[in-house]
Amino acid sequence: MSSSYIKSPFLLLIILFINLKNVVASSFHVQVVNNIDPTRFPFNSIKLHCASKDNDMGFHDITPNNQFEWTFKEGYFSNTLFFCHFWWGLKERAFEVFNVFHGCVKNSPLNPDTRLCKWTITDIGFFLEDDKGKKYIAYAWEPLKK
Repeated sequence: MSSSYIKSPFLLLIILFINLKNVVASSFHVQVVNNIDPTRFPFNSIKLHCASKDNDMGFHDITPNNQFEWTFKEGYFSNTLFFCHFWWGLKERAFEVFNVFHGCVKNSPLNPDTRLCKWTITDIGFFLEDDKGKKYIAYAWEPLKK
């Protein structure tokens, strides 16, 4: 009799924990914007491939002043990581565009409560932008590896 009494509260705690995890899950939005000036650079389209362990976003071409974006849910105890590989002419760069629940990427200057991870791409490199439009340089382009 006492063993069924102990199992019931334990089972109830497991059910509550699972439901709490779903309630606590937050939606995040990753946005990649091509801000390469088409008047200065004749080859101005960016090719990218983004993925996580569970989701492959595929290959995309982003023309100037356009964007590629997606939304996903991140649970409180989750550790989702999205990475992207970018190509532009004879340059490339690969990095994690989301890897932490607070501020989009580890050690970023963004507000920890942000849910928008906005990456703006220029001929200089990749900027992480906060919700007020302030941009922080994150990565520079690298030469294309042969």
